[in-house]
Amino acid sequence: MKKGKLQCKDISDEAILRFLYSRDKGNEWCNWFDPKFTNSVMNAVDYNIISPQLMLSKMRQMIKKGLVDGCSCGCRGDFHLTLKGKQHIKNILEVMK
Repeated sequence: MKKGKLQCKDISDEAILRFLYSRDKGNEWCNWFDPKFTNSVMNAVDYNIISPQLMLSKMRQMIKKGLVDGCSCGCRGDFHLTLKGKQHIKNILEVMK
C-alpha cells in the first residue's frame, strides 16, 4: 500500500487463481465487473475496497505472468486459467495437504 492507496501487489494472486480454478468446470469464463455476477473475479477479493480499475490492472499483470488468459481492456474479460496458472494453483493446493 502506498500513501494509503491499494496497489496491484496488495491483491493476492493466489485468491484470484483459486477463484478461477473453482470456476474452471466446463468452459466457464469469468468477467471483472459487478460482483452480483457469480463469475466476476471481483468476488475473489474484498470488492468494497478494491476498485474495478485496480482489478483490471491486476488481471493485466496476471496475463503478463502467463497465469491467466483473457482481455483486460475493459470489455467483459473472459478470464480463465492458463496451463501455467492451473499448474501454479495445483502446486499451492498440493503443498497445503
